[in-house]
Amino acid sequence: MKSIILPILFLYPFVSFCQKPPIKFGDVSMDELKMTVYPKDSSAEAVVLVDFGESELKYSQQNGFQLFFERTRRVKILTKEGLDWANFNIPLYHNNSDEEKVTGLKAVTYNLENGKIVETKVKSESIIKEKYDENLNFTKVTWPNVKVGSVIEITYKILSDFIFNFQDWEFQSTIPTLWSEYRVAIPEYFFYEKYMQGYITLNIAESSSTAGSITLNSTERSGGSGFNPSQTTFHSDKIDFIENRNRWAAKDIPAFKEEPYMTSSKDFISKINFELSYTKFPNSGIKNYMGSWEDINKSYLERLGDVISGNNFLKRTTEEAIAGKTSDEEKVSAIFNYVRKNFLWDGSKRKYPGEQLKKIMDDKKGSSAEINLLLGSLLEKADVKVSPILISTRDNGFVRESIPISSQFNYVVCLAQWDDKSVLLDATDKFLPIGMLPERCLNGNGFKVSKEGYKWVSLQPNVKARTNISADLTVTPEDDLKGTLKIDRTGYHSVSARKSFFSKGQADYVKEFVGSKSWDLDKSEFQNENDLQHPFKEVHQVNINEHLTVAGNTYYLSPFIMAKEESNPFKQETRSYPVDFGAPFDQIYFIKITLPPNFVVEEMPKSKVLALPGNTARYIFNVAQSGNSINITSSMSINKGVFAQDEYPNLREFYNQMVAKQAEQIVLKKN
Repeated sequence: MKSIILPILFLYPFVSFCQKPPIKFGDVSMDELKMTVYPKDSSAEAVVLVDFGESELKYSQQNGFQLFFERTRRVKILTKEGLDWANFNIPLYHNNSDEEKVTGLKAVTYNLENGKIVETKVKSESIIKEKYDENLNFTKVTWPNVKVGSVIEITYKILSDFIFNFQDWEFQSTIPTLWSEYRVAIPEYFFYEKYMQGYITLNIAESSSTAGSITLNSTERSGGSGFNPSQTTFHSDKIDFIENRNRWAAKDIPAFKEEPYMTSSKDFISKINFELSYTKFPNSGIKNYMGSWEDINKSYLERLGDVISGNNFLKRTTEEAIAGKTSDEEKVSAIFNYVRKNFLWDGSKRKYPGEQLKKIMDDKKGSSAEINLLLGSLLEKADVKVSPILISTRDNGFVRESIPISSQFNYVVCLAQWDDKSVLLDATDKFLPIGMLPERCLNGNGFKVSKEGYKWVSLQPNVKARTNISADLTVTPEDDLKGTLKIDRTGYHSVSARKSFFSKGQADYVKEFVGSKSWDLDKSEFQNENDLQHPFKEVHQVNINEHLTVAGNTYYLSPFIMAKEESNPFKQETRSYPVDFGAPFDQIYFIKITLPPNFVVEEMPKSKVLALPGNTARYIFNVAQSGNSINITSSMSINKGVFAQDEYPNLREFYNQMVAKQAEQIVLKKN
């Protein structure tokens, strides 16, 4: 009889890329060492001379398909600040005991000494391995003998069994790059989604294909009865395949510079990304890796849903937390406050719990996933409908909803629903009122995991952050300003103020509030410090020894003792990235200044209204005199969280005019 046929794959060796690599390790030139400044960016602290990478999928009989990545990078150090570039991290994916491996690592520092190139090699003790999180480790390299003028160089290879973890490639860095090139070779059996991000233009974007062969070897055994020995027959079938190749390169790439009001640089740095969609081998069906959002919902429902619906030991805790509460709204509030007050967030951002909820109850601390899923489980025991919401925090980058990959998420919160109401909940922040997510979570949409099917949920807050400042001041005979200053903060403005107040204590909070100002505070009072659902209020009795400049009998009064934009945060004329404030906000400032009888107003600023199209931002400046009093109102409203690049010129000019208006002074004469 015939035995089972055993297929074995052999791939003929890959033909190397035809183009000559742009760098040869160790071939550092005298010109590179003599460079003292990068002409196209004289402020550059260092410059990437060449960054070259290659990725290939190869097959071996013992291991199957594996990813091979090789990189060579050369950097010139130009200033003392650039010395930090002598530290380099190689990220390595791992899953339990299986891990990507680094081989062929070499790193050298080159210096010019007495007209000669001197090499200093990195020793093994300068290469350390460090665990980062549940799926990522770092191999850290530190170059020796690095000084201003040095050239540092590294080359290494990564062998990976994780074919889904194809190496992405960043063309851009936070320092200028002279040349960045990436080449890939992928057999036709692997289908990766490739997408570019960022705003640089590639100088080379080539694709080609070449023929290869796969030989399928199998064995067949027959016979083997009586005195007749069994016979083994070998079969070999040759299958042609296509290897798809790509080459991308860019030159003279400017440094990526973070600008005010940006989310993670991961969102905008120029880069090519790879996601394994599916594989299709000869004589076999399609194996999906990317799946769909429906698949992801099902997967997370099984994993997170069990955490929420299970853990029945929490029923007693739930009953104690909601004792005396009758409505769902009261129950949600009671359970949220119980978790918020009694459990400490350890600072780690997770979408899965690393510990059992029983241990979290005992330790009274945990990751974001552990605390928020504990919250969800308690709500479920109170018969409140609750769903996990997967999100990507601002520092993790935005979620691409067109690409169903669960690795985009790094955090989980809860959505509680009752009657016709729904509220997003995160209990990691002790100063956060119910219904508000931490600002780190305000990043596009969240992914609702539900038995009824997934849904995208907006993470934007329903409550607008607002600061109201009111000052009632009088010009004293000593030419000071004296009176009462009131500040009311709501929304995220109150959260940050409360954090500062309780972390510093009242005395240091007041001290920091005064800072370097020439102010004396006779008395300070605070209200609603612990009442998170109401504005955080402070009242100060102030004596201000500034804002009034004397020149003979002419006085120049600067009316903005607070809430003044000293300069435009948007200094660049153009911007390639959106402006992301996180959430809308208002800042309202009112001041009443009472003048002595012997003062007259000679000149006052004019009232002004600024508004962007669609009323997305608005600024109102009103000034009026009534008897011996001057009343000024300044009101700025940012009415949406994100402004696109094409809106930037108008937003920048909006700030320019607002800064100029707030810098104007009142001119007084003293009789």
